[in-house]
Amino acid sequence: MKQKALFFITTLALTTLLGTACTSATVNEQTAEAALDESVADSLDLVMAIARTSRLHTAEYHVHKIVTHSDVKFLRTTVLGRTLDTRLSLGDRKIAIPIDVTLKAYIDFSGFNESQIERSDDGQKIHIILPDPKVVVTSSKVDHERTRQYTDILRSDFTDEEMTAFTSQGVRSILRTVPQLGILATARQSAARTLIPLIASMGYSEGDIVITFRKEFTEKDLPQLIDNERSVVKF
Repeated sequence: MKQKALFFITTLALTTLLGTACTSATVNEQTAEAALDESVADSLDLVMAIARTSRLHTAEYHVHKIVTHSDVKFLRTTVLGRTLDTRLSLGDRKIAIPIDVTLKAYIDFSGFNESQIERSDDGQKIHIILPDPKVVVTSSKVDHERTRQYTDILRSDFTDEEMTAFTSQGVRSILRTVPQLGILATARQSAARTLIPLIASMGYSEGDIVITFRKEFTEKDLPQLIDNERSVVKF
């Protein structure tokens, strides 16, 4: 009789222990699922909040440049089978055109998605990878009063078409220096000033928020960075 009572008590204790273990496992799974759902929800909320900023104009640069061009005449001769180009002392044309160019950088968040958000394992740090910036030439002005040209008596003045072509070449030479100008770094810093308070309002410490572009851009990236559709001068 005592052996039966002992067996009953042991069986009851084992059943209670297994029930507790199952309950604990279920709670842990539910907690993990809840944490995952919360993380996904946070990401979606963050994506939607950032995407609502749409096109963010982040930097504006004013660049002054003097475009110069020399049109020199050469006399080509052939001596003993060799071709020689001799510069003529007459017939030179030279011009210096001051131009003022305005560049604006913007970041388009309309296509921003969850793949551009990275979190640390503990969920405390967050890294936002910005969409590639775009640069627009919003204005290009020639200072006609300070434009200087020298034309030899045997040559005609530069035409308006030639001066326009030289100006466009000057603007394109400015665009080639975009990676060195600092406008892209300014665009990132400006975007960070806008986005960090937004992200911090969702519970992140400002010191744990990192905002970067996907890479350091070079001259090779310019065809993708220059917005020719909105620029007054095409690259």
